[in-house]
Formats: sequence, C-alpha cells, structure tokens
Amino acid sequence: MTVSRARNPKHNGRVGVAEKFSFVLVRPRSAGNIGAAARALKNMGFKDLRLAGPAASNPRMARAMAVHARDVLDGARRFGTLSDAIADCSVAVGTTCRSGPYRNDARSIRSEAATLVNLAASNRIAVIFGTEDRGLTNRELKLCQRLVTIPGAAAYRSLNVAQAVMVTAYELMLAAEPGSGVARASAGFAPAREVDAMLERMGEALVSIGYLPADNPDHIMFALRAILGRSGVSARELDILNGIARQMRWVAEGGSATLDAKRRAGEKLR
Repeated sequence: MTVSRARNPKHNGRVGVAEKFSFVLVRPRSAGNIGAAARALKNMGFKDLRLAGPAASNPRMARAMAVHARDVLDGARRFGTLSDAIADCSVAVGTTCRSGPYRNDARSIRSEAATLVNLAASNRIAVIFGTEDRGLTNRELKLCQRLVTIPGAAAYRSLNVAQAVMVTAYELMLAAEPGSGVARASAGFAPAREVDAMLERMGEALVSIGYLPADNPDHIMFALRAILGRSGVSARELDILNGIARQMRWVAEGGSATLDAKRRAGEKLR
C-alpha cells in the first residue's frame, strides 16, 4: 500500500546530506528485519545500511521484505564488530527504548533530528540499532556519543528494529528538507574510533590519579562521553585531550618528582 509521496532529502541547498548517514544494525537476528530496514531507508531517501557482528542469513526472506529496495539490501556492508562498522564516522548515535544508568540522557529523535542533520554537513553520522530482543548493550553504548529514543506508550515502548529504522529515517528526512530551519554550518569532528581511544586513555589517567575508582569507572566516563558527544571533538581538541591524559598518567607514575625539581630550578615545565 502506498501512503506517501517522494521527498527530496536535502536541506537548504546543501546536497548529499542523506549520503552522510549510515544506519547500523547490530547482530540482527531476523533476515526479514534486515530487508525491511533496507526498504525503510529507501522509502526515506537513505541507502547506507551496515550490519555489525553476526547477522541472520536468509537471502530469500531478506529480499522478499526489501521489495524494491534490493539495491540497498545488496549494498549493505558487513563488519565483524560495531567498532569496525563506525570507524569512518565522527558522530555515533545509539538508539534505546529502555531507561537505566547509562541511558537517561537519551533524547527523542524528533528533538535531535535537526541537530544531526546539521552535523551531517561536515561529518558522517552513524545511527546504531541493537538486537531485536535486547537492544544495545552497555558496552556498545560506550561507543556512542549521543543517544536517541522514540517515545511510545508506557505500556509497550519497544519497537521492531525495522520500525525503529523507519521512524528514525523519517524524522531525519523531515529535518533535512528545505525550510526546516536547519542552516547553521557545523564543524568537522574527529573520527569516533579516535575519540573512543582517547576516552579509554582518559579513563585510565583518571583512575591513576584517584579520581575514578578502578573497579567501576564507567559511571563518570559515560557522563564524560555525553558531554563530549553534545559538543563534539575536533582533531586539535583531540590532540589536547590525549596530551592531558598522557600527562596525568606520567605525573601519577612518578613524573611529579621531575616537575618539582624543575620548579625548584626555575626551569620550564615543558
């Protein structure tokens, strides 16, 4: 049944915004959902579908559900891990329907869509969907700088993954249309994988100086990821943060004595 008319996924004359979004399905268990997700993306003007980790393999079912979006389905790329799947992206957006200690910062896709479209002017955006039964794990959420959710009835908020792809793609398509109010240029951010590596170093450094407990550093680190995710990290800022992390580790592991000696001698610290 046809219920929509074609739209042009551009925003204020800036072409190619749809091509800057990658939709990642993590360990999808249903080949039908993979095909239906491909169809949803083509309906909304997107085409970059990626599969991370083990994925259901039933080409016949997937193609049946994709219908006329077989080009999107056939072009879907498979990756061994989520980290590999988003390696070329500088903004990683996780999706969740659950609440929890690491999910409370999730914002509705409608409220975030315009911001994401704006960021796509200078960045590749990964939108990540978890498994049909459990969604994204906390470990997978650690790779995301932003979290979005699709509000639903309190009695049953969980969506089929292909439905979630459709709603998310629809909101992004609307936000990308001319006249949507999205006009401000955005800065290019460092790749998500490099930011994640920096955050690992920062976490280790904060443990080394006693700011974070070694047995449970994740709570504060998730908050730090959220802060940096909202603001974004440029390549130069990434270098600065990596330098801070290295310096903290060096001081914590004995470098403070060298610093004290330099101060007493009136020498430059660096």
